[in-house]
Amino acid sequence: MRSASALKPAADPKMVINAYRHLYRQGLKAVNYSTPARHVLQNTLRSSFRSSSLEELNPQRIANTLRFLQRAADVAGLEHKIVRNLMVIKYWEQPHVRKDYRM
Repeated sequence: MRSASALKPAADPKMVINAYRHLYRQGLKAVNYSTPARHVLQNTLRSSFRSSSLEELNPQRIANTLRFLQRAADVAGLEHKIVRNLMVIKYWEQPHVRKDYRM
């Protein structure tokens, strides 16, 4: 009997690169190319893609995330607010950001 991971096809490196590029491009549109948020987005994507293996890459989750980011870029609604708040949280969690500036 095969395990569940053996049945799943492995992702090739081109698919990983394309997924990263699509997520980054759509994320930039969602944050309106603003300077602090674009760097936070880039750092978050880099660390996520570097820390995970090829087997963990799920095309359906990537498609869902791309649709979410598309909605966040189209209208300043709930999706945009969620993305904006996530970027603010990630920004202040960075070790090089001084905590004195929060006021």
